[in-house]
Amino acid sequence: MNFTVNKPKIYSVNELIGKGKIELYGKDYKLQKEAYLALEKMIKEAKRQGVKISVVSSYRGFNHQNRIWKRKFNAFRSKGYSVKEAIQKVMEYTAIPGTSRHHWGTDVDISNGEPTLSNSNKTNSNKKKYLNWLNNNAHKFGFYLVYTDNKLREGYNYESWHYSYRKLAKPMLEQYIEKNCLQKLKDQDIAGSKYFTDDFIAKYVKQNIFEINNYLY
Repeated sequence: MNFTVNKPKIYSVNELIGKGKIELYGKDYKLQKEAYLALEKMIKEAKRQGVKISVVSSYRGFNHQNRIWKRKFNAFRSKGYSVKEAIQKVMEYTAIPGTSRHHWGTDVDISNGEPTLSNSNKTNSNKKKYLNWLNNNAHKFGFYLVYTDNKLREGYNYESWHYSYRKLAKPMLEQYIEKNCLQKLKDQDIAGSKYFTDDFIAKYVKQNIFEINNYLY
């Protein structure tokens, strides 16, 4: 008897850095179809149990991420931060364009209906119920929190809102590293990119790419 093994799809460098055309699905928000359908199931089940889940952000291409990066970078520069300091401040919560997991159509930022993303109000009864539900149920639908509140974790700050669909995101991360996509940063028009040295990139890989939930490896 022959068995068919579903091999992970192969992505181009451009697709992995948000400059290609990954096939997306959805109307109000965009993800790869499998991730989208899994998230819809999760949202419906949460609603059935009295928990509201709203999608704040899903797929973001390179240019979209670059606009976010530039806006934040310029805001810190206007406050008197040096270029290096501004880069570090932006990287507390925001990925360098070309490195965001949102480029893959596998990751979402979600909330319990609040207009802004925040780690605060964890003691608020509705927020606490929402976070507890995700902690106990998100993995059943294939989603995992990316940047956990592990105090020993380096890189991006804790983000209670950022979830990733593991089945698709894990092989994409592997391909991202194998194809050495981060070296492409030096060729992009990104604010502060002249400081993206080999040492900077090596540290960025260690702290910002790999310091994630262990379930996503």
